[in-house]
Amino acid sequence: MRVERTGRAQKLTPLVQRFLVEALRGVCLDDPQNSEQRRVDYSCLNGLLAIEIKSLEDDASERINNLIDELRKRDDWPVFLGSAPMQSFVRHLDDSEQVERKIFDRIGRAIKNHIHKANKQLEAHLASNSRRNIVSVVFLINEDHEIYDPNTVAFIVQRLLLREEKGELLYPFIDAVVFKSERHVTAIDRQMAFPIVSIEGAPIEQAVWKRDVLNLMLRRWGEWNGRPVHYVDDNSTDFDTIDHIPEKMKRYEKWQLDYRRNRYMEEFSHDELRERFDEIMVISTLKFVRGSPETPIDEAVTWSMSSMSHIMLEMGWRGTPVTDFPQEPERLVVIPH
Repeated sequence: MRVERTGRAQKLTPLVQRFLVEALRGVCLDDPQNSEQRRVDYSCLNGLLAIEIKSLEDDASERINNLIDELRKRDDWPVFLGSAPMQSFVRHLDDSEQVERKIFDRIGRAIKNHIHKANKQLEAHLASNSRRNIVSVVFLINEDHEIYDPNTVAFIVQRLLLREEKGELLYPFIDAVVFKSERHVTAIDRQMAFPIVSIEGAPIEQAVWKRDVLNLMLRRWGEWNGRPVHYVDDNSTDFDTIDHIPEKMKRYEKWQLDYRRNRYMEEFSHDELRERFDEIMVISTLKFVRGSPETPIDEAVTWSMSSMSHIMLEMGWRGTPVTDFPQEPERLVVIPH
């Protein structure tokens, strides 16, 4: 499922805050004038539900780029034409699993910091509250970053919530983390569905009634938004990233958008893709190398330039490095009949 979007993205954090107040009778406890005082953001349902909101404002790009700069020095680091999905690089490495863990650590650094702080705030709230039956939840909100896809975030959060030190849970005061994103989407009953993922912590296994409170909150979310809530028991649902279309773009960016809209080379075999690559290289060589025996027409040059933008994307998505298509002059020679 491919979805495009133009214009500014709506901020999700204010939307969640309104939901807590209007649908869960939430009372704001946070005191911006006293940042040293540890308080949760909202107490809802007459104190039954304690909620701390954490927003993912940083897209982790700097941390990932720093890691890529380190990995690029490796002898087995593949070379792609232009950009490619990270997984396309990792699959070619000898220690791909170890590198994947490093990537998850870089992506999850902001998440870990949020979970660490939220655990302390929830601990302070529970210690100062005479009520014992409290469900403590962290609302983790993705403010429109592609890298924080639901399955990746769920994996990172689940690993954090189950982490132990000296036989004790590292974050024992978090019953669940609820992740919300509207940069990712899937199709259910031919309609767009945005993810709202509930990741349960170990404490819920000792108090399963808390799961009912979580389900109540999720139902209220759907009712408040006027949309049905579809329950999925695992993380097998694949979510696609919404493609944000800027108001202005460069010519090569328009060519790339055209290909994302119409991936006509998807069904090409490896050999067919190589043939198309060679066609592009022949025309480019004839046009831009001094002393070429023939100059191609302008239409052919424009076709080769746009097609190069297309094939770069296709090779990146397939995980085909440019070294798979080495320069072989005999392939480019036209033998007259």
